[in-house]
Amino acid sequence: MPNIVPEPGPSTRRRSGSSARRRAVADIASAAIAQGTLRPDDPARDGIRLGLVAFVTLASGIGILALGSVAERAGIERWLGMGEMLRPIGSTFVTGARMPGAMLRALYEAGVVEPLFFAAAMALLIPPIAGIVAARPLRPGLAPPKPAARIAAGIAAALVVAADVGIVSIAALTQRATFEDVVPGASAWVNVVRDVAAADTVAALLSILLAVLVFRMPLDRWARGLVGTISIATAVLATGAAAASAGTLDFLETPRPVIATDLEGAGLKKLDLARTMDGGIAVLGPIGSVQPAALPHRSMIRHDQDFIIIESMTVVEVLTTGTSAP
Repeated sequence: MPNIVPEPGPSTRRRSGSSARRRAVADIASAAIAQGTLRPDDPARDGIRLGLVAFVTLASGIGILALGSVAERAGIERWLGMGEMLRPIGSTFVTGARMPGAMLRALYEAGVVEPLFFAAAMALLIPPIAGIVAARPLRPGLAPPKPAARIAAGIAAALVVAADVGIVSIAALTQRATFEDVVPGASAWVNVVRDVAAADTVAALLSILLAVLVFRMPLDRWARGLVGTISIATAVLATGAAAASAGTLDFLETPRPVIATDLEGAGLKKLDLARTMDGGIAVLGPIGSVQPAALPHRSMIRHDQDFIIIESMTVVEVLTTGTSAP
């Protein structure tokens, strides 16, 4: 008997094929969801994740302490010129936590005063950012980059090394102000401290971006290791210099207590700077002296001497305003 069932047309075959593919995709998706939801816990994988979180937390804490220590030892104490001060670890941690904000604040203040400086900083930072986005590192299993890309990466690596050498050289040759450079009643020395802090911040950001760019470029392993080592060392040194200068600026602009041993003697008011290693107090004064020729100077107060806190002022206010009473 002849087969009278008509053959399915092209449109019917296309619809059935599409339906089969959709069902196959749905089955694969449901299987993947079921496998993800029903996968048993892996203690080894959870332990690795917890170890990674613990390592990042520990490294962050050590980095904050390092920034705070550099800001205090190489920045604040160097500016004061009074020797080593007593720095509890809690105070060092707080100082380090304040450093990123202090660096950005110095850059912002310098940009407000001199917009061309901010424009120049952005012009320096934009090329490495664009390079990080455009670069594609070597990866196993992928097609090797073209010879032109390899040559361009080699030229870029040489430029990165030259930039790192320039950053370190400029940071080492920069003249950093201390208390001896202060002119009481003037504000030019504050601008110098702020400009140095802003320049160090730009150098630190640039060196970090260059270090990231090195590991994004299609370089051979030996070239990446050599240039990467130079870039990382430069980033560490530049970040330390930025922390020192930003820590000094933050110390000068932070309100500190004004203490006095005698309320009736205006010439005895002094600014509390820090605690000495023997328990004394490093002070700056006199403040509001009745003697017009009396200029603020650094001195020490014994740890057993009584005093009271009157008000709060910054080091900048004490040194840039008139010291004689009205």
